[in-house]
Amino acid sequence: MLLTPVQKSICERVLNAFETGSAEGDYSAIATFHDGPHQIRQVTYGRSQTTEYGKLKDLVARYVNANGQFSAELAPFVPLIGNTPLVDHEQFKSLLRRAGSDDPIMKTVQDLFFDERYFTPALKWAQTFGFKEALSMLVIYDSFVHSGSILPFLRSRFREVPPASGGNERTWISEYVRVRNSWLANHSNPVLHPTVYRTKCLRVEIERGNWDLSLVPINAHGIPVNPATGIPVNPVATPLTEQGTVPFIDEATSGNGAAAPASEPQFVVSSATGLTASAATIATEEWRFFGDQRYNRSGGIIHTGRKEGEDGWWQRVGLYWAKIGRDDLDGRDHDWPWSAAFISWVMRQAGAGDRFAYSASHATYISKSIRDRNQGNANALYWGYRLNERKPQVGDLVCWDRDPDKVVDYDHQHLGNYSSHTDLVVSVGADEIEIIGGNVGNSVTRRPLALNAEGFLAAGAQGGETLFAIMGYRAG
Repeated sequence: MLLTPVQKSICERVLNAFETGSAEGDYSAIATFHDGPHQIRQVTYGRSQTTEYGKLKDLVARYVNANGQFSAELAPFVPLIGNTPLVDHEQFKSLLRRAGSDDPIMKTVQDLFFDERYFTPALKWAQTFGFKEALSMLVIYDSFVHSGSILPFLRSRFREVPPASGGNERTWISEYVRVRNSWLANHSNPVLHPTVYRTKCLRVEIERGNWDLSLVPINAHGIPVNPATGIPVNPVATPLTEQGTVPFIDEATSGNGAAAPASEPQFVVSSATGLTASAATIATEEWRFFGDQRYNRSGGIIHTGRKEGEDGWWQRVGLYWAKIGRDDLDGRDHDWPWSAAFISWVMRQAGAGDRFAYSASHATYISKSIRDRNQGNANALYWGYRLNERKPQVGDLVCWDRDPDKVVDYDHQHLGNYSSHTDLVVSVGADEIEIIGGNVGNSVTRRPLALNAEGFLAAGAQGGETLFAIMGYRAG
């Protein structure tokens, strides 16, 4: 399933309205329902309302580890959540409210957490079963947030099979919403009866034929929902799993999944707009899809992600190849490096149009960017610069020499015939940047690069490879 940034925004904002009564999302929202184990009362909290006996412990632990404003006060509650009832603990609930309303770190943690816990699994489910429409994603996402998954017993109540099995997508979605509406309306737990507002809203959008979610505003339980402001509105297909333009809290993990120390560097995504913001977001979301593989500055692996040959991921590599005309290749073709296909795919998805030299070889567009700069080509999307001529910005491409037989640098381009690599800059900090590239360790990998005191990338080896140029984005 491919979604535009606008479509993902609508999905998130409709769910925000369902959960908290605000399209922007109320990060401090707390409610109490009799929907815990054996219908006991429990706290639900946050933008997408995670529960006391569900994932609230995980969310609060992440916030504590991120050194938020209220981390020290909330830390003693972490081992209690889900084990000792806190539904009537006013200090605990007050701290949650204050963190959600006053601390931007809690908002960032929630954005990342809810994407990981709900949006990404919903997207993976949709992709596995062949769903492609944006409205289908909204229906599936809502079921994951409200019910934990697509409920198997509801699927058994209608005959249509998913599109991956030859069924009609729109029929399946319509039938699932119908039976889910009936189930909620007649549930043995009366607390769920009023929640049919969700399925009623979805049925209205199905009846309107709003399969691409272009008919806005959407009436989400009385809340008019439009896309968030500042999102590119060009019809760019992108498999979104994370909002990439919020402040980024470093979530590097060790091989055993432990959270990184809070002292590790934190980044804020630079004020990129338009194509650069889209490209950084798309690359970040592909990194998330591939399991967040991460290297350190030395090129050592911190966290292992999913690999190119795994089922569900080799097909994604096939999408990258297809965008440069190679329908015959996918992630099972291990002798064919797909890193340039990945960058080309990101650029095409971000809306680069005919201003980028899509290729299976990085050297093709590296050498062109240098040539375009030297010739003053004003239509070029990127100009190539020496490392001491341009400070990295979000959306730039850093260029590596990987040719063992040739001298490759800014002035020796060999007509674009050499082995090389590029990564996309996705965040810029005070003393380092973070980049994402494809086919790095047979996955999509994120890694940091050091900046010198003046804010430029240092020439020479970093992480075991040699940098020699930077492709700078040009808006004109």
